[in-house]
Amino acid sequence: MRQAPTPAGAAVRARTVPTIGVEEEFLLIDPHSRQLAPKGPEVCATLASATPHAEPEMHAAQLELVTGVCHNLDELRGQLTSGRQRFGRAAEENGCRLVAVGMPPVESPPVFTPKDRYAYVQETYRSVAHTSCVGGTHIHVGVDGLDDALHACNRMRPWLPTLLALFSNSPVHNGTDTGYASWRTIAWSRWLTTGPPPHLPDAAAYHATVEQLVHCAAGLDDGMLYWYARPSAKWPTIELRIADVSLTVDEELLLTALCRGLVHTALHHEPHPPATPPVPNEVLRASCWRAARYGLTGQLPHGITGRLVPAWQAVDALIAHIRPALLDAGDLPFVEQATGWLRTHGNGAQRLREVYQRSGGDAADVVDYAIQATKGAASCHPPLSRPPGWARRRARPRPSGGETDRQ
Repeated sequence: MRQAPTPAGAAVRARTVPTIGVEEEFLLIDPHSRQLAPKGPEVCATLASATPHAEPEMHAAQLELVTGVCHNLDELRGQLTSGRQRFGRAAEENGCRLVAVGMPPVESPPVFTPKDRYAYVQETYRSVAHTSCVGGTHIHVGVDGLDDALHACNRMRPWLPTLLALFSNSPVHNGTDTGYASWRTIAWSRWLTTGPPPHLPDAAAYHATVEQLVHCAAGLDDGMLYWYARPSAKWPTIELRIADVSLTVDEELLLTALCRGLVHTALHHEPHPPATPPVPNEVLRASCWRAARYGLTGQLPHGITGRLVPAWQAVDALIAHIRPALLDAGDLPFVEQATGWLRTHGNGAQRLREVYQRSGGDAADVVDYAIQATKGAASCHPPLSRPPGWARRRARPRPSGGETDRQ
């Protein structure tokens, strides 16, 4: 929802800055085997109902952190930081660890949370459901209604590959380097309702599209509409679902600032109608594949021209595009600082891949690093030397996988 009216005398612009909220999907990991630990229901039961609150997921080794409605990044930082701390302690009390990665680095069998809806999803979608234990981040940005939500989704579409590249965090899966910055994106794309949102002109077109998808069993209802940007099924918000969950709170804050900036720009700082036609969905889907494959190490389509440019040039173009909105929200200094840090140290995919390569290809080291980064107890970039126990762990047999395509 939008921020409530401010007291008399406050700046008018403050009333137009949308509210924000975040949902983080974590994986629960056994600290010894580094496999998934199906302790989600137990960890949820341990946690109190305070904000942020916990919600179980279909896979028992998943856990979702849901913040309250926030008005600024400082408020959101407090909720994400305290939430990760509480969730981490609850996980440890139940013999597992909280990990913010997009896919499990070590091969693990799926275990499902007992629930009628989840059982129906498993029966209907079979192996697609079995291979969907992933960690993503969902950013909610407040809007006034469905028309505003659709307008903003339409205008944000060309920038979605840039967000995906910037916040990719799942290069290692089942013991191997997948060659992708975001393997979660590829795995999750098996769902029929996943991908860039179609360009929809109005609410009638939206409702008709959702009705037809449900009728074809592509999803059970609008809650299974997994577009990268969509009107929320439950709240008066736009929900952006394109990013892997981030290793650190600061990266989640940066993602939130950029998403809010895109929504605010679409609603208040862009001309209407747009000067260029919408990007065809097939082209946008291919661009998102490119972002998932190369992350920040390759080229991305420029959000305005559509031409391929170096990834960081696309990021700079995004920030320039939403700069007035970032100024409105007071987020510009943080965005510049946080993107500068990522430019130096790399995003989650680059840092996890560096750990994997430094360890000689041991996914256990990737898990250990991610555990520490998630709780904020380690530096946000990989160690410069191999960690203690590297030689011992390196000697263990690792799960077999496909060829490694290192970038």
